[in-house]
Amino acid sequence: MKAPIVYDRRVGAAVIGAVAVQFVAVFMWIGAAAERLDALEKTRLELTNDHVRLAKLETQLELIHRQLDRIEARLGAEP
Repeated sequence: MKAPIVYDRRVGAAVIGAVAVQFVAVFMWIGAAAERLDALEKTRLELTNDHVRLAKLETQLELIHRQLDRIEARLGAEP
């Protein structure tokens, strides 16, 4: 005959404590991941805004070059 298995109450409490610690750790990891994603989205939006501003500046610079070319052409055509 086998002897009945006797569990110590401390083992059960330790298992519950370990699961609770892992549960908290998972939620901390999820929170950190969400924070990193928020930071990446903010950076992406800032870069998108910078691209739009750069495109506008390039357009304005092209218009200025065209105006300068017309002015130089007029100055060169005058006697």
